Amino acid sequence: MAWYLLSFEDGAMDFPEEDMPDVAKAAQAVREEARDAGVFRFAGGLDYDVKPVVVATDGMVTDGPYPESKELLGGVTIVDVPTREAALEWAAKIAAGCRCAQKVRAFLPKRGRDEKARYLISFDNGAMDHFTEEDWPEVGETSHAVIEEAKDAGVYVFAGGLDYGPGDGSTPAWVATVATDGSVTDGPRPKTREPIGGFTVVNVPTREEALEWAAKIAVACRCAQDVRMFMPDPAVD
Repeated sequence: MAWYLLSFEDGAMDFPEEDMPDVAKAAQAVREEARDAGVFRFAGGLDYDVKPVVVATDGMVTDGPYPESKELLGGVTIVDVPTREAALEWAAKIAAGCRCAQKVRAFLPKRGRDEKARYLISFDNGAMDHFTEEDWPEVGETSHAVIEEAKDAGVYVFAGGLDYGPGDGSTPAWVATVATDGSVTDGPRPKTREPIGGFTVVNVPTREEALEWAAKIAVACRCAQDVRMFMPDPAVD
């Protein structure tokens, strides 16, 4: 089994406001189908009305990131915490553990949930390229320690790094875009046009199954879905 990120860009759901109830109903139906199939892991939409911030490795918080950022996600952690300040504290710990700055964004609130809110803590692809090969064991140990701390604190939801490296040593990293009609365009796409607007994480045995779920979500959400594979990491699965 492998983990896949099925995502769409901010602004991609471009349809009349009166269509939103039907779209929400269709999207929820696909999530329930994925849950019933045992492949669903997480889904959510990002709230760009809440100001995003960047937390540096020394814990310093600055405004951003900005919409013109063109970097792909390198890795993500999702926490469920009662306050924005708590999210920033976890971001600071992850930044120190991973030795790279973390961007913090709020998810759209869900009806019927308790007072907690979900936050996406992420870093850009390439942000960890400055490490030497000798650094990786220590970085892996410190970053996994933060994940275990978040699990013990009961705030952990999900974490993973996206795989942009060659899959078999000869082919480029696999990325695909699935349109609303089910057609597939292979990547990779080196740059995104817009920040991620929302995403779904599924755990499926084959790339073909990931594409099938992406096609269902594309139809339900009425916008194309990008599909990327996570790097296997038993420490956080």
